[in-house]
Amino acid sequence: MNNKFKSFFSLGRKGDANMWWIIIGAVIALVVLIVLLVIFTSKSGKLEGGLLDCQSKGGECVTEDKCVTINSDGAITKGTIASAFDCPDKTTKCCFKSK
Repeated sequence: MNNKFKSFFSLGRKGDANMWWIIIGAVIALVVLIVLLVIFTSKSGKLEGGLLDCQSKGGECVTEDKCVTINSDGAITKGTIASAFDCPDKTTKCCFKSK
């Protein structure tokens, strides 16, 4: 059994030596992939914050009772509350009013 163990880990053959270089290369590639993943996920968090901002979409952060539009003829039109977009103040909602 000891001979089988030695022959498996021996570097006497050229094919065995190439196997270790492949393993080392795969480990290095995995480390590089993890580093790139961490870099891009931290930067995409800032981008996501800008894309989900209420004001960037033309909305207005108000309380639900103030999400109305008064037309020129005095008619009151209720706006649309969008929960998908974020407001800095958690007591307000993103409101899209008709124009």
